[in-house]
Amino acid sequence: MKSWQQTRVYVNSRHCFFTLGLMLEGKGHVKEALAAYSNAFLLDPDYAPCKILVGALLSKKEAKALPVAKSLLSDALRIEPTNRKAWHYLGMVHRNDGRHADAAECFQAASMLEESDPIESFSFIL
Repeated sequence: MKSWQQTRVYVNSRHCFFTLGLMLEGKGHVKEALAAYSNAFLLDPDYAPCKILVGALLSKKEAKALPVAKSLLSDALRIEPTNRKAWHYLGMVHRNDGRHADAAECFQAASMLEESDPIESFSFIL
């Protein structure tokens, strides 16, 4: 009984919905991926990786989705200010919105952070 309860907790975790979203997005099921990411948001509204991927998906949609994408990516950067992917996608949002100076600043931040990334993740060493 304990193992089932532990499994149930894992199935209802943000990581599970996030991973499901990644798989669905990889198969081209964008609408379903957004639903999975939304479930991850419900479990943890401050989960930055999810905010980044939803922001990235929305940045590729029509122009009216850009403010929501910008808000999600800005919020992700509030949580994780050194996340290079968030800076990159925020640059894409600004570029798509015609704000080229802001886009350049974001792309520059992403580039500088990428250069400072370790070759191997520190968590791998542990």
